[in-house]
Amino acid sequence: MDDSQRHLRLAGVIRLTLGGGRGPKDAYVFDPHRLALPSWACALEDGPAALLVTLDRHLDLVVPAAPGAVPDRSAGLRALDEHARWALDVRNYDHVLAAMEAGLVGDALVLARARPKGTYAGDVYVDSRGRSHRLVVVPTVDRAAEAYNAPAPGDTVREVLEAAERVLLDVDLDCFTSLSDADPTTVLPWPRSVIREYLLPPGSETFWEAVLDRCVALTLAREPHHCGGLLASGELFQDVAEVLFRELLRTEPP
Repeated sequence: MDDSQRHLRLAGVIRLTLGGGRGPKDAYVFDPHRLALPSWACALEDGPAALLVTLDRHLDLVVPAAPGAVPDRSAGLRALDEHARWALDVRNYDHVLAAMEAGLVGDALVLARARPKGTYAGDVYVDSRGRSHRLVVVPTVDRAAEAYNAPAPGDTVREVLEAAERVLLDVDLDCFTSLSDADPTTVLPWPRSVIREYLLPPGSETFWEAVLDRCVALTLAREPHHCGGLLASGELFQDVAEVLFRELLRTEPP
C-alpha cells in the first residue's frame, strides 16, 4: 500500500477528495474528535507542522494525561492512530495539545466558547519536548475576522495566520449547537440560516481567504453524542455541509 492510501488503515475515518472550489483538496470525516490526530498526520505527511484553525463548541485544550507519552510524528501513522484511540481522553478534549506534542501542530487559532474542566488557560503551551505553541482563542468567526481585519492591541489572529506555512481547518459539528436554557442536558442544533450567519458573517471574507489560501486539509468531527444523537446530528451535518462546502469552500457537498 503506497502513502496515498494510508488513510485506508484509519478505521472510522472517511477521506474525501474535494473537486474545484477553493482551499483544501482533501477532507477527513469521522465521529470522535480525537481521530483528528491520525487524520492530521495523514494529511501533513512529512511536511512541516501546521497552524490549526479549529471551530468547536468546546475549547479542546485539556492537557493529555501523559504528554510525554504522545508519540512523535516520526513514530508513524499507526502509532498515532493507536494512541488516539486508546490513550487520549474519550471526552475528546485533549487531541489539540496532543497534536502539538506529536509535532503535527505548531500554533492554534481556536474558535470556541465553552471551557471544559481542565482546559489549559495560558496563551502559550510548552510541550514536553520544549517547543512553544501559541494558543489564540476567540469565541466566534466574526470576532476572528474583526481581529484579523483591524487588530487591536494584543490581537494575534493576523499574526499567527501570516506566520503559517500551512493550515489545517478543523470543524466540530457541535460548534453549531447550543444547550437549552430550559434543560441544560438538551442539545439544540442550529438551523441553516444561523449556521450561515456564524460561518459567513459580514466582513469575514478576508479572514477566510487567509485561512484557505494555505489550507492543506479539512477535518470534520460529527460527534453525534454532542449534537443531539444520531438522527439529529445527521440532519445537522446536511445543513452544515451545504454552508461549509458549497458556500465557504465553493465545492459540492459530500
